Amino acid sequence: MDRGGWWRRCAAAVGVAGGLLLCAPGWAAAEPEDHELVYCLAPNQERPLREAAVALGADRGKVADLGAWRKADADAFDKACTALYEANKTPSPDTFDQLLPFLTGLFAAVATYVATAWQTKVTAGRAERDALGREATEFRDAVVEHVTVFDSDGRRVEAARTALTARLLRVVGEHPSWPSAQAALAAVTTGPLSAEALARVDDQAAVGAHAQRLLVATHRVAGALATPGRWHRALRRDDAAGATG
Repeated sequence: MDRGGWWRRCAAAVGVAGGLLLCAPGWAAAEPEDHELVYCLAPNQERPLREAAVALGADRGKVADLGAWRKADADAFDKACTALYEANKTPSPDTFDQLLPFLTGLFAAVATYVATAWQTKVTAGRAERDALGREATEFRDAVVEHVTVFDSDGRRVEAARTALTARLLRVVGEHPSWPSAQAALAAVTTGPLSAEALARVDDQAAVGAHAQRLLVATHRVAGALATPGRWHRALRRDDAAGATG
C-alpha cells in the first residue's frame, strides 16, 4: 500500500473540510431584516405580533390596526417583529452540523479505501503463498526423483531450483526481517541440495530428508504470506537448521 499517497489524499480531504469550515459563516447571506418583515406581515402572524407587542409594553388598542401602528411607531413595530421572529425561527445548524454529512462521507470513503487496499494485499499474499508452496513441492519431488532414478539428468531439478530461487528472492526482498526465508533461499542454492552436492550423492535418504525439511520450512514462510500485518515471530528467528537440517 502506498502510505504516502494515502496520507496525501487524506490531507487534501481535510483541506477541503477546512475550507468549508471557513466559508460556513457566509452561507446564510440573506438580510435578516427582510426575513423578519416577511414573517411578521404574513396573515397568520397578525395575532402573534399583537401579543408580542403587548408583552413588550405596547398598548393593546394601538396595535389593533397593525398597519397604522407601524406607521405611528416604527421602532416599536420593529422591536416586536424582531422578538416574534427570533422566538419562533428554527435554530440554524452550527458549522459542525453543516459539515457532518460531508465528514461522514469522507470517513466512509477513507474506510472503504483502506478496506479495499487491505483485501487486495491479502488476496495477493494468498496467491504468493500458493505459488511458493507449489514451487517448493516441485523442487522436493525433483530432488527425490534425481537421487532415486539412475538415469535422471537433473534438468527437472534445475528448472525447479530456478523457479523456487526466484520466488524466494522476491519474498526475501519484500520481507528482509524474515531470516527463515533467507535460510530457505540458502538451502536451495548451497549445502546438500546445491547443484554441486546433487551431482555426487552418496546417501539418497539423507538428501531426501534435507529436501523434506526444506519443503516444511518453505511452507511455513508461504503461510505467512497469506496473513499480512501479523508479527510472524517464528519467521524472525534464524531458522537455518530447520531449512537445511
